[in-house]
Amino acid sequence: MSQRTTEEYLETIGALEERESPVSTSSIAQSMGLSLASVSEMLRRLSENGLVEHTPYGGASLTDEGQRRFLRLTRRHRLWEVFLNRYLGIGWEDVFHHACSLEHATSDPVADKLAEFLDNPDVCPHGSPIPEKNLKRPVNAGVTLSNLEIGQSARVLNVIIENNSEFLRYLTGLDLTPGARLKVLEKAPYDGTLTIEVNNVARAIGREAASVIMVKPL
Repeated sequence: MSQRTTEEYLETIGALEERESPVSTSSIAQSMGLSLASVSEMLRRLSENGLVEHTPYGGASLTDEGQRRFLRLTRRHRLWEVFLNRYLGIGWEDVFHHACSLEHATSDPVADKLAEFLDNPDVCPHGSPIPEKNLKRPVNAGVTLSNLEIGQSARVLNVIIENNSEFLRYLTGLDLTPGARLKVLEKAPYDGTLTIEVNNVARAIGREAASVIMVKPL
C-alpha cells in the first residue's frame, strides 16, 4: 500500500472519530467513496502495521502511532487550507483537494513556518481545529446537529466531511457554514429529518447530513 493511501485512510478515520468511536467500516467507505470490501482489506493491513485497531464488523480506531501521524497530516493539511482560502481566495468548498496535494510534500519545519506566516490560526475554513506543534489532539466540545432536540439553539462549529465539494456547496446554500446560528424547530420521528431556523428562514436537513455537522449548543 502506498504512503499516500495510508495517510488518506488515517485522516478519514481520525476525522470520523469526532462523531463515532470506533468508526464503522461503512462510514469510512461512504466518506472515501470506496467499497466495503476494499475498506475492510485496507483496515486489516493498517492493523498489521500498528496504525489501526480493527475488529471485523466492530469498526476501527487509531492507535497511538496512527493518532500521531493523523495529527501531523491534519496540521499540515488545515494550515494549507487556511493559506489557500485566505490568500488565494479559494472557497471552503474547494480547498480540501488542493491542500491534499500540498500536505504530502510538506515537512514539519515548513509547516511550522507556514503556521507562523498565518499567525497560528486555530481553525481551518471548515471550522475544524488545527493541531498545535506538539501534536496534542484539539478538544472539540461540540455535538452533532442530529443530536439536538426540538427547541435547542446552537452555533455551527465545523463540518466533519470536508472532501465533498458538492455537499459543502449544499450547506452554503442553507447558510450552514461555521459560525452560523440555528434553532431546531421540528424533528421527524421516522427518518430524523430536521427542520431548523437559520437567519430567520426555516430549512430542512436530513439526518445523514446533520450527523457530520458539529455544533455548540447555546
